[in-house]
Amino acid sequence: MPPFFSVVIDNHNYGRFLGQAIESVLAQSFPQKEIEIIVVDDGSTDDSRQVIARYGASLRAILQSRQGQAAAFNVGLAQAGGEVVCLLDSDDV
Repeated sequence: MPPFFSVVIDNHNYGRFLGQAIESVLAQSFPQKEIEIIVVDDGSTDDSRQVIARYGASLRAILQSRQGQAAAFNVGLAQAGGEVVCLLDSDDV
């Protein structure tokens, strides 16, 4: 059964904020089984990929070479399976 919500987080070199963005999704009161988190890392050279790895199976990571924000969102949207898709920048909570 697909999740109700898909949250697509785009990221490029915002490792210092990324954990807070992911935590803000995990803290929602909606049942976690109804939420999928997709993080698209767009060629980061900071610690972003280590931050993503800390969340293991709590999210789906897509690691790509630098293609830009629109491309990152397009890749995430193509992978989203929820009825409702939310876009979240990695520096937002």
